[in-house]
Amino acid sequence: MKVIKRLVFGLIQLVVVVLAIGFANAADENSSDTQEVAHIGVAGCAASTCHGSNVGFADSGILRNEFRTWNEQDPHARAFKTLLTDESKRIARNLGLASAESADICLDCHADNVAEEFRGEEFQISDGVGCEVCHGGAGNYLESHTDASHADNLKAGLYPSEDPHARAQLCVSCHVGGADERKITHRIMGAGHPRLSFELNTFTSIQPAHYRVDADYSERKGNISELQVWAVGQIVAAEQGLKNIKAFPRAGLFPEFVHMDCLGCHQEMSKVTWSQNPLTQLEPGALRYNDSHLMMSYQIALAAAPEIAPQLFSNIKEFLNKGASMKDPSSLIGRLDASLNALRNTLTKTPIETSQGLVILGALVDVGLASSHRDYVAAEQSAMAINSVLRVMDLEADLSSARAQALRGTEDIFDSVRDSEQYKPAKFLNGLRKVKAVLAR
Repeated sequence: MKVIKRLVFGLIQLVVVVLAIGFANAADENSSDTQEVAHIGVAGCAASTCHGSNVGFADSGILRNEFRTWNEQDPHARAFKTLLTDESKRIARNLGLASAESADICLDCHADNVAEEFRGEEFQISDGVGCEVCHGGAGNYLESHTDASHADNLKAGLYPSEDPHARAQLCVSCHVGGADERKITHRIMGAGHPRLSFELNTFTSIQPAHYRVDADYSERKGNISELQVWAVGQIVAAEQGLKNIKAFPRAGLFPEFVHMDCLGCHQEMSKVTWSQNPLTQLEPGALRYNDSHLMMSYQIALAAAPEIAPQLFSNIKEFLNKGASMKDPSSLIGRLDASLNALRNTLTKTPIETSQGLVILGALVDVGLASSHRDYVAAEQSAMAINSVLRVMDLEADLSSARAQALRGTEDIFDSVRDSEQYKPAKFLNGLRKVKAVLAR
């Protein structure tokens, strides 16, 4: 497990640490509209008797040092400061902005950018992605939340971040982008913004935890498998991607390139690495959508909802082969979105359990080998997915040595995706074959 943690942290640091970090103030049908209540600012949560203790409380249902964990360890606390860097200043100039730290297009994901009338006396935009970005404006629950039930707190505006679907919607609104607010375009990326990449469970697991999953937590919020978090996160990211494509499919005469696989175009002309994916069968030179979340959703269906998988894949394949050339791909998106919705509903009724880890791992390996994983974004998501599975699998004692061998196989997987511009497909596939050999025993 130490090897996996080291490799995952290496992957994230090299591939995603420079991303536009931050969650948005996304409203969900399960919560109040966080834009319509006062945001008091992080100072309102930071008292030593509340969430600003130097150490965690052993005999408390909450740790009480949540503010310090966020302030000292969580990159979200420095999201606004990112806008002050030379790189951000260059991006702002390229976009024609007065400054990154004053532009809504940047602040919407790098800060708690609520309207002025909803900012409390201690609110500071420079706090970055603070407590209320993820937990909702505290104006209606601050006074009562220590005594009220969790259900009552949710009614008062606390965001249900423990729910995988709600958490995923919140996170992808910035890490994937929105169809209306927090819109990410190729113009922004062309100005110098780093490539976006996201996987809910991996990103959750590498954040410094400011909560403790114990009996009290499980009683209040339930005990949800990390595999369910991973699966729902993939589906929601895929659905959001389709919403974005439907909302702005083109930029003038051309498709909106932000929806495409960045590395499908951005590589050396002399470095021809293309070969056809036997599954999607795209033609050479075809515009490639970033299909990583879509294909992950298909692999989830193979393991957890096999009755849905064939139709889902048929709709994915049709969309990938025809969608980019259509002025309005709404009809293709509608059919594909219906398949994803059916898969999400299945997982809501029958959540994925840790015991399904081996089946999921098998699907990830088999599809990876069948597709040859020539594309980096698909391999990147596959690596994070395999790590999520191996993190939680509780194999029987007689398989413990097999698990250790599977972990060794992932060294090749993670080493191959360590640098997006130096991706080594052959090494990735070699890692998959090692894991496959373990599963076959």
